[in-house]
Amino acid sequence: MLDGRGVRVTGGPFDALPPGARGLCLEAGATRRSEAVWCLDIPDYGVPGAAALRDVLHPMLVAMRAAPDAAYHSGCKAGLGRTGLALGCLARMARVEGDAMSWVRSNYHPHAIETAEQEDFVRRFTG
Repeated sequence: MLDGRGVRVTGGPFDALPPGARGLCLEAGATRRSEAVWCLDIPDYGVPGAAALRDVLHPMLVAMRAAPDAAYHSGCKAGLGRTGLALGCLARMARVEGDAMSWVRSNYHPHAIETAEQEDFVRRFTG
């Protein structure tokens, strides 16, 4: 939910970008990277700079508020670590109730956000 409205956000490998979805690509080597609206290269199992992630997620959140009926997708190579991290931070920026990491694991994938460093990043992220 974003501002009381449901917004459709999928995650997974960026190369599985659904038709018509506006995408955030987190994988430098993604074949379909040129189709991304937003990009931020994050090393596999790594974390980005907080400011760099905020700079990418903010316009994505603005787009979601302007067009909540559109489809959005966040993806890296496998769609778990970096994708989960981005979704967790997006959830924090959207003021999702409760713990963002638990929310991502309940609503996206139980193994999202793979490393302790990624977990810590999501816990400390402020939007």
